Amino acid sequence: MELKALHPGELLTHPETGIQELMRIFLMRTNFVPGIRHVIGWRGLKDSSQDVVGWTAKIKDFKGIYGIYFATCQTSGSWIRGKFALCYFPDPDEELVEACSVEAVAMTQRDDYFTQVRDFLRYPDLCSLFAVARIDLCANGSENALLVGMESTSRQRTVARDGVYGIRDGRHIEIVAPGGYDLNFPSYSISLAFFRVYTASVTFSLNEPPVYLLQAHRKGEEIVYTSKGKVRERESDSIQNRCLYLGYGVAPDKIADKLIISGDAPNTVDINWKKGDETVSEYDNELWWDVHTVADYKTLDKRILGIEERPQLIIVTGFLGSGKTTFIQNFIEYHVQHNRFVAVIQNEIGETSLDGKLLDHDYSVVEIDEGCVCCTLVGSVKRAIRQILSQFHPDFIIVETTGLANPFNLLDEIGEIKELARFDGVTTLVDASNIEESMERFKIASNQVKAADILVVNKKDLVNEETLTKVKARLREKNSTAPLVAVEQGYINPALLYGIDFEEMAETIQGHTASPSAIDKSAHIHDGLESVKIALPETINKKTFLSLIESLPTFVFRAKGVVKFKGYSNPCIVQYVNGRYDLAECSDERFRERFLILIGKGIEGASLDNFFHKATEHSKSKLKSEHMPR
Repeated sequence: MELKALHPGELLTHPETGIQELMRIFLMRTNFVPGIRHVIGWRGLKDSSQDVVGWTAKIKDFKGIYGIYFATCQTSGSWIRGKFALCYFPDPDEELVEACSVEAVAMTQRDDYFTQVRDFLRYPDLCSLFAVARIDLCANGSENALLVGMESTSRQRTVARDGVYGIRDGRHIEIVAPGGYDLNFPSYSISLAFFRVYTASVTFSLNEPPVYLLQAHRKGEEIVYTSKGKVRERESDSIQNRCLYLGYGVAPDKIADKLIISGDAPNTVDINWKKGDETVSEYDNELWWDVHTVADYKTLDKRILGIEERPQLIIVTGFLGSGKTTFIQNFIEYHVQHNRFVAVIQNEIGETSLDGKLLDHDYSVVEIDEGCVCCTLVGSVKRAIRQILSQFHPDFIIVETTGLANPFNLLDEIGEIKELARFDGVTTLVDASNIEESMERFKIASNQVKAADILVVNKKDLVNEETLTKVKARLREKNSTAPLVAVEQGYINPALLYGIDFEEMAETIQGHTASPSAIDKSAHIHDGLESVKIALPETINKKTFLSLIESLPTFVFRAKGVVKFKGYSNPCIVQYVNGRYDLAECSDERFRERFLILIGKGIEGASLDNFFHKATEHSKSKLKSEHMPR
């Protein structure tokens, strides 16, 4: 194990900063790898740092949200010990709510509960109400040793000696009977679920399993309080304070043992396992033992289809206030539902926006949510993409420029990244209500329109039809070739613009009709967009087919499908946009039919089946067309 490979800085030089950065690495690293993320159990991670470093997280099988944040740091010799507090904020409909205190239950029923949870570090009382454990991260840089631990109580229990009463419908009611439990929360089991996911991430990041496991306990306490506010603790035979530690690298020495075993009363060691001992049956099936052996997980779509690994690269630009953020959020939400992963690089070329928490990186990871990572870029696009792809495997990379950025400057670099990503063009968003004024006053707004491969006229609901027609005509003066679609609130089904919706395509091939909610008709059909599916011969001459694609009418701005070329063992996925196309072999046996889906304006009445038949008239198979189900 080589800690410097993960953390190039000297931990002991700045121990508090270093241990927090190490925690950040372990939390975020696996969240960039969709397959691993889902196998391990992550279901979302968001940086929630305020004055202290913290995150919110979701894991599989739990409706609630975890919060973890830095508490304090200690040093002992060459060891650094970072202590992080762990909270669990249950979903209001979760059964666990019943085990919370009356005060906590009331908090979960507030309208702003999840708003506060998202920024939980702003609310110390919230953290206190829902605290469940302490997570320890202990590192020894000189010995390349690491300890990851958790300490929690089997149950947080509070006894209301005089009961708890409230008022409902004007009447006094008993909420907790005298001597009953106001709080009886299974903290250890809730904390262990998070610990399992986190330590599996550590194993994957270190690329090696633990060599040490320690489990210990001591007798726990419960809290008793009276109606007059008197509070005391008392020992309970049914409660244990438990700790669980995993060691990586060099087995912990006595100094490390002292860091682990804490508390006033002696601990009872339940398990003290070291590498070479017999396996511990209680933890025999944990992912932390072998998840590092699972290499190069991709998303479900890529693994099934056997498609090349290069992600699609999309530049999203637009003048200030055009709605880029909303557009990208809709894009991410759509692909999350299809188990795909999106990396968003927020382009800040020419500015320095890093916060000093990073070590020698060209990009800063600021947020990972279900299916998405957001970064801040300063410098080379190629360098940033290389760094992302060296560790993570997104399906799409979106470079989001600032409202004042000229996308032509980024295009200079695109030719250099062909081996890293498949460039899918520049999408420019414009605000229908003020784009004309913006282009008149600012040359950069005109350049963003000129650079577009796809123009999205956003906020069409804010202008009348006459103004919208005028805006479109004005945009056409600047860019006569880019497909132009008008939308509301930045929404258009991404399958119409980028890539292939394989799941939707599979349903079409199998004769199923896509769900009506899969496409928001108000976002594109009202703007004149249509789609047609063209059946192709079982095999087709590649040269002829490419000639066909290159001569598609201008009103076809998107084509995608599955073709089989003569002389090729596997079919190919075809993707075409605005004159550019890309081919990638796939081996999925589900896609036996050969076809193209064409998207554009006026397609349904264009007799494209005749066009295709004429272009491939040497083929014995007559081409047929059928409309895509809506």
